[in-house]
Amino acid sequence: MAFFMIKVLLLCTTSLSLLTTPASGQQYNYLLSGDRLNTGKALIQGNYKFIIQDDCNLVLYQFREPVWSSKTSGLDSDCYLTLNETGILIINNNANHHIWTSNTANGKNGNYILILKNSHGAAVYGPSIWSTELKPKGSNDVVIATALNGTTGVSGEEQNKVREMGKIMEVI
Repeated sequence: MAFFMIKVLLLCTTSLSLLTTPASGQQYNYLLSGDRLNTGKALIQGNYKFIIQDDCNLVLYQFREPVWSSKTSGLDSDCYLTLNETGILIINNNANHHIWTSNTANGKNGNYILILKNSHGAAVYGPSIWSTELKPKGSNDVVIATALNGTTGVSGEEQNKVREMGKIMEVI
């Protein structure tokens, strides 16, 4: 009987902990190709916050101090950030007109990921152009990272699995 009561108590405790952790409150430190970061939303990692503000300015904060911005403050309102299939970050207004782009693409279509790193900013990763790093046979894409919680950001061929893994805790 005591064993049964312990199991019931554990089940109740687990159920209550799930209720106190809303899924909608999840914060991420990455943006995948085709994903959208809406006005007022942010990527958060440690003491860093990468946010598309109400004034359409994309700003990187460290300890609540701005350390980088897209310099698009006041150009429009109700903007959003996307990462397209060629690795370009784009700020669009509500009419879907570009007001800023990163102009960093290599022109190669693929699966890209913007990661807010725990050390000094954000970076876009995706298909390799050139590298001396040895990759697994048959792979030409960048392996992203192993996270502290045991999940792994993986190459472009498996990018959809990243969506299922949830938050990437820290890029190593």
